[in-house]
Amino acid sequence: MDDVYRRRLSILLFTGITLGWMILCYIAWVASGCKPFMPFISDFDLFEPGDTLFSLGTFLTTVTVVWVMIEILLFNRERLVEKEAHFAWHILNFAALIPGIIAAFSTFMVGQTPWDVDGYMHGKYAIEIFYKGIYWCVMAWIVTARIHWGSPILRKILLARGVPAMAAIVGLWQMLTNQAKVWTEDFDWDAHNQSPSDMMEFCTSRQYPALEVAAAWEFVLCLGIVFTVFSFLLDLQQPTDSHSEEE
Repeated sequence: MDDVYRRRLSILLFTGITLGWMILCYIAWVASGCKPFMPFISDFDLFEPGDTLFSLGTFLTTVTVVWVMIEILLFNRERLVEKEAHFAWHILNFAALIPGIIAAFSTFMVGQTPWDVDGYMHGKYAIEIFYKGIYWCVMAWIVTARIHWGSPILRKILLARGVPAMAAIVGLWQMLTNQAKVWTEDFDWDAHNQSPSDMMEFCTSRQYPALEVAAAWEFVLCLGIVFTVFSFLLDLQQPTDSHSEEE
């Protein structure tokens, strides 16, 4: 299989699968009579059919994101070699794989650990996805700047990669800010963890509007990471010789 075709396929599969299961879970949530605005993504894992869709979806996302991370690493390595970039850029390129793989593993684990079963570990895995995913986005953006430096497509690609990455950063900030308004030191976590026992009461409750806002920003955060990855299709659509221009 041609390298460019294989890399495009990995990006398209990752994007399609991740967006696909999120959309299907949301449709199942609303179709069950739950509030349309706004569940956390992890809330889909609490009731069927969302439970099955969420667990299968996070597994497939994990598999495809590992494939994508490796393909992007190899693609960047080839471009850096062509540019005769300093060895430090190669180290940064390989280092980006570390948060990417951690985020991928955490994605799998969050699908196996519903928050009503083990809220602490679910939260730990979710935070690893968010922070490590953003770390990868930022590191990928920096490597991109070096690869395309002096190229006429530099601004276009930096914007296409930077805008969703910035959206992910803002999404994380706003999500945590709104969560902090509710999840204070005196918050009753035991009662919260038991709340999904009554599905309809839980999924229609408007007790904490700030958490609904936080959930909306979580979607922005996750979509920002997904579309940062998706932006690499722009690199793969460029003629090969555009990557080997003289600095």
